[in-house]
Amino acid sequence: MANRYLKIPKTRWIPYSLIGLITLLLCINISPVSSWAQAAPTPQVFPNEAIETDAVETTDIFSDSPLTEPLEQITPPGLRALFEDQDNIQVAPIDLDGRILFHVTSSIDGTWTASRRAMEIEQRLVHFAREIVASGSIEDLIVTLDDDDFSNQPVIYVNGEVLMTVTYLDASLDGTNRLNIRAKQISGDLEHALTQYYLERQPAFLWERARWAAALALLTLLGSYALTHIYQNLVRRRQDLQLDTAGQMTSAFEDNSSQIRRTESQNTLLTQQRMNSLRALQQTLQVSQMSLWLGSGFLLLGFFPYTRWLQPFIVGTLRLPLHFLLIILVAYGLIRLADVWVDWVFVALQTRTAVTPERSQRLALRLSTFSQVIKSILAVLIGAITFVILLSQLGVQVTPLLTGAGLVGVAISLASQNLIKDVINGFLILLEDQYGVGDVIAVRGVSGFVETMNLRITQLRDTGGQLITIPNSQIDIVQNLSKEWSRVDLSIPVGLTADINQALQLVENLATEMSKDSIWGQLILEPPLLLGVDHLDHGGAGIRIWIKTQPLKQWDVAREYRRRLKLAFEAAQIPIGVPQQIIQMVEVPKNITVTGSSTASENVTPTDLLEKPSNHPQT
Repeated sequence: MANRYLKIPKTRWIPYSLIGLITLLLCINISPVSSWAQAAPTPQVFPNEAIETDAVETTDIFSDSPLTEPLEQITPPGLRALFEDQDNIQVAPIDLDGRILFHVTSSIDGTWTASRRAMEIEQRLVHFAREIVASGSIEDLIVTLDDDDFSNQPVIYVNGEVLMTVTYLDASLDGTNRLNIRAKQISGDLEHALTQYYLERQPAFLWERARWAAALALLTLLGSYALTHIYQNLVRRRQDLQLDTAGQMTSAFEDNSSQIRRTESQNTLLTQQRMNSLRALQQTLQVSQMSLWLGSGFLLLGFFPYTRWLQPFIVGTLRLPLHFLLIILVAYGLIRLADVWVDWVFVALQTRTAVTPERSQRLALRLSTFSQVIKSILAVLIGAITFVILLSQLGVQVTPLLTGAGLVGVAISLASQNLIKDVINGFLILLEDQYGVGDVIAVRGVSGFVETMNLRITQLRDTGGQLITIPNSQIDIVQNLSKEWSRVDLSIPVGLTADINQALQLVENLATEMSKDSIWGQLILEPPLLLGVDHLDHGGAGIRIWIKTQPLKQWDVAREYRRRLKLAFEAAQIPIGVPQQIIQMVEVPKNITVTGSSTASENVTPTDLLEKPSNHPQT
């Protein structure tokens, strides 16, 4: 019954898949084929030799596609380096239009730091790029190499103006340590970047990227609509599960069949676990939809050269907050997935194991308690690991911290021995199945319904509605009133003047008749056991009887049995036993007189006269 609420019809995914496929095909067909198919190779650069580019069409030169090279065109390198370790080397990136071209180091003599040197090179590079765009032609771009006479290091020129000097430290970054090879690589990257800078500001490229942006926006809307639709379906499934649960409880109460009520009670617990799974899926969909919009907006910034600079700015400015947010989201997702996994495991275990009707409800309660405890343990473990990772991202040395945590743990264990006792005793309670959530227990003079239970405390709800919290270390002797089965233990007082044999027969017959009743008989597990006359005193004869019932049903059966027994005793004229006491009356002789003062005579009682004979002579 409840499995259908977790199964999402596959036919509903077909329209979304078709729409996404059609949109993708339209995007590919709209873009000019020649713009991505015909790519001009990067010209080789030789020392002391100018590099010139032929005059070609805009769409023929630019060859990078968001589909074929998404990391280079859309995603900034700073995002990929979000989780990379940062070394303490003096290195700074050179970027243009939000793209990192290469890295430079500080100057050899140490007068220029890497950041200052990179800033100076970037300013010159942007100046050259703007001049090329202002000229309106890419033909004027000339990148040359020449050796410096003083330092014998390659110098890169753009249109005859000095851009930068390639140092030995720059060449050591790629591991080659060869100036000429590194200079050729950098000059080639510069030429390619300046060409891209010019081509990406042409109308043809902007219109093409506008179409890609529209396609991405359309796909985002479709994805958001699909997630919203799935979320609404999950909400409806949860509501249906709640209605089904209420209907099962009502039908089970009206039917009062033992097998049906056990089955419906088990299904109710299974339904509750499935509702928890659906709630976790809803929260996951909410996070996914938020991530979809934020990710799409971030990608849209990289489609156009005028907004691409915002990508490294966002990543650089919000690097640490984004890092923390991603770690926390991953930890939260793991906790939610762990909850769903635990629910699924225990649902499967309960479905396969709970085959005996008498033990099915007890097993369901025990598995429910275990699932809550395991969820709490997993949440604490994931939270602790997440906390350590966050500390490491803040620059805290985690290894000494973990080493010192052992000493701190010893100190904490000495200071919190009661807490450790609570946890150990709570684990033993769960392992030995002393009680679970849903049981009625009595411990240390208090009793109630077990409402919450974990490794530290047990919370009871008594008949007055008060919530009682008991540390597990204080639980030594437990009376479980609802484990597997319960018992009605009645002692019925009968008057001393009643026919005891008639009373015994009436008590037994009434209990047997009730066990065969179509309604109350479903709550009675075995034939009633009449123990006989349990005691005999001044209050009458006490008749004792036992009735074995379903868990937590002993009070309902006892109340109904007392009602029927009262009516049966009245019909048979059998009196209820009441305490009796005999009082003997003694008459004072009339010939006794009391003399003395008026005050003394007023204080004399008949009892005094009987206990203390008068000293006066009798007349």
